[in-house]
Amino acid sequence: MTVLILVPAAVGAVPTPPGGRIAAFATPAEAAAILAADPSPAVILTDTLDAAAQETIAGALRAHPRPCIEVRSARWDGVSPSPLSAACRGVISGFGMNALATAAALVAA
Repeated sequence: MTVLILVPAAVGAVPTPPGGRIAAFATPAEAAAILAADPSPAVILTDTLDAAAQETIAGALRAHPRPCIEVRSARWDGVSPSPLSAACRGVISGFGMNALATAAALVAA
């Protein structure tokens, strides 16, 4: 099963993990449109997203038919409020881009 991997365009190129398909997005509305068009399980890299962008994308994730895992390159304390974290099945943080492959494998299982 192919996993949709959403990556903010501002992050630049990221390695495509096995079984994944990278979809770069420039705006939160574009990310929401990608999610609406693709019912695959998803992984979203949330580096560079501000609070307003996170809220817009979280709404699209709640409507998405398959699970999603959030990946944060930097550490997260696990308690700070995050609309994306609340809309996702899980969060992987602090492992850099290596976490994309792990998240893709988990959400595909």
